[in-house]
Amino acid sequence: MKRLTRIMIPMSLVAAMCTIDIPMLPVELVPDAQAIFGVRRRTAVVAYSAGRATSAAAASAFQQQAAAAQQQAAYSQQQAAAAQQEAETAKQQAATAQQQAASPQPASGVPLGTVLETLPEEGCLPITVGNTQYQKCNDSFYRAAFMGNKLVYIAVEKPF
Repeated sequence: MKRLTRIMIPMSLVAAMCTIDIPMLPVELVPDAQAIFGVRRRTAVVAYSAGRATSAAAASAFQQQAAAAQQQAAYSQQQAAAAQQEAETAKQQAATAQQQAASPQPASGVPLGTVLETLPEEGCLPITVGNTQYQKCNDSFYRAAFMGNKLVYIAVEKPF
């Protein structure tokens, strides 16, 4: 009886395994042509490798698409920054032009505050306004001043 039990239990397990496909195990029943374990194993390895290569190729393509999208986003950010910088430069240039237009200049075109070592023409007329002497050359006015030990002339607004 013991001998019969020893034979029956393993046989019943083998029969159950052959007829029932256990989903937890990656083993499935194969046709007789593939019943040789070595052939089935090599086939499984090849199929697994091909599947892995396919998924690796898909993952690589996905990574390339993601990298391309990141590059496009970085490029558009650079373009936006460049446009913003150009706008700031244009604003600064406009503000500078407005300041220059608003600042008074003598009729001769010499900017106010310009320091000259000599008067531009000999036909300048001296004019005194409030104890300060000015030189009128054409439509420009200059005030005499000392820079160190040198006499210079500074372009000023019309004193009266």
